[in-house]
Amino acid sequence: MNIVFCTSPFQVLVAQELAKITGEKFFGIYLKMSNDNRQKIYAKKMKEFCEDTLFIDNKEWTSELREKLVNTKIDKFYLASLDNPVAHMIFNPNFMRLYTFDDGSTSIITPNMYTRCTDRVVGPNEITLEKVINLSQGHYTIFDTNTVFSTEKLIKIPFDTKPNNFARATNGKRVKVFIGQALGNYIDEKDIKITEKLTQKALERLGDVLYYAHPRVSVNVENVETVQVDKCFEEEIYDLLSNYENVEVYGFYSTSLFLVKDIPGVSVHCFRTFLTTNEVEILRNYGIESMDLSLSDAEVDIIMPVYNCEKTVANAIESVLNQTHKNFQLIIVDDGSLDGTEEVCRKYLNDERVVYHKVLHGGISRALNIGISLATAKYIARQESDDEWMPWHLDFLLNELELNDKLDIIGSKVDTDKDKLQGGIKRGNFNNLSGEELWFQLAYKNMFNHSTVIYRKSAVIEAGGYDPEYDGFEDWHLWARMVTKDNAMLVNTVTAYYGLPEEDNRGIIFRSRLAKSRGLRLEDVLE
Repeated sequence: MNIVFCTSPFQVLVAQELAKITGEKFFGIYLKMSNDNRQKIYAKKMKEFCEDTLFIDNKEWTSELREKLVNTKIDKFYLASLDNPVAHMIFNPNFMRLYTFDDGSTSIITPNMYTRCTDRVVGPNEITLEKVINLSQGHYTIFDTNTVFSTEKLIKIPFDTKPNNFARATNGKRVKVFIGQALGNYIDEKDIKITEKLTQKALERLGDVLYYAHPRVSVNVENVETVQVDKCFEEEIYDLLSNYENVEVYGFYSTSLFLVKDIPGVSVHCFRTFLTTNEVEILRNYGIESMDLSLSDAEVDIIMPVYNCEKTVANAIESVLNQTHKNFQLIIVDDGSLDGTEEVCRKYLNDERVVYHKVLHGGISRALNIGISLATAKYIARQESDDEWMPWHLDFLLNELELNDKLDIIGSKVDTDKDKLQGGIKRGNFNNLSGEELWFQLAYKNMFNHSTVIYRKSAVIEAGGYDPEYDGFEDWHLWARMVTKDNAMLVNTVTAYYGLPEEDNRGIIFRSRLAKSRGLRLEDVLE
């Protein structure tokens, strides 16, 4: 006898397929993870391919399990939720062989909870996640690749949820549906509000749409038809196709988008937000189209002074155009470049959001002040010609800025290693710097990296703008006049790649080593 352990309806569907493939006898265990009707329905569904089952929804389950398995030898343990502590209370590596199967998006999206912190303890006897992964003698998957297990361990199985009596409608009708899900941390109040706002905006953009709420995520949305079903969407899609000839499926990065995309009559699309840039990029590789959805509606003017930077300016501009936030104007002020900078910049003027002004060479402060005079938006963002913003930069910082109406200026962290910026936004929810502490530290060091700063235009004008007498540390000089004890914040989240001119390489290596010798990070000494 083998045990198959499930914690979600999707896992039950995959377990059903692996039971067909192996032809072995199973005892099914379903651990209740939420209060929706689907929990009991799919736990009951396990009886279709298991000799007996156990539904865990109370603390008495251990005695019931012992009664059901008395005098029964367990050979194999099949697990999808690799770090589930209840599963590891049952699994005994001394007497059972471990096999694993798909848990959803973790199979194709990386980084994920099974690729991060693999040295953490997940069960009795100090068993770590890494050991669990290594113990698996084979991973049953409905996907072609896997982010957690090596190719040698993969055992491909089919995944077909189409009913035997299915007949697709031929009525020419079309319907749009949206699959809801949690973004960020589903138990964090701030992230719940972000999820609600982005979901509401997506639904409003789509217009007449059916909303399939995630059963484990409580999201309040308005003016939309919410569909309550007791099926996985991978099964529900066939009910839709029985009534509509064509179904347009939208979402953020739900596994369902991937699993229904090749069904005749179905088209899938995803929304790219500042929290999902990495996931959407992966879905694009599978042919799933995306559209940008910004959290903030704020208009922002981006000022980028350029001077003899033909080698780097294209990447800087591209990083601006690749933002999830789209309500911006990029004001390029060319401070009399003598190389091919102008030619590079003019290639982007077909985008109506990009404007280019060439002026006589007068230094960076004068160029910045010209840009400020051309700006019409409430907020101004700064970009350098040799730095690159991550796609989440504008939307993330604008949202933080708008949450606190006392703030006049906000900035974030940078990194000089592009490899560290892979995998999407990594928000530092602690160690943000603000208030009197930031004001005090500015007296000793330039705490803001210029290319990450967003400020109110009115505050900069009131402070007198940039002073041409202080080119070279014009930004620090401005902060000294502008920042008070309650109007500034430095967010502990990396949102930009800090580009280094070739001549700075030797110097930056020295500064990096010096920083480490003082117990600091490189960005702590970058000014």
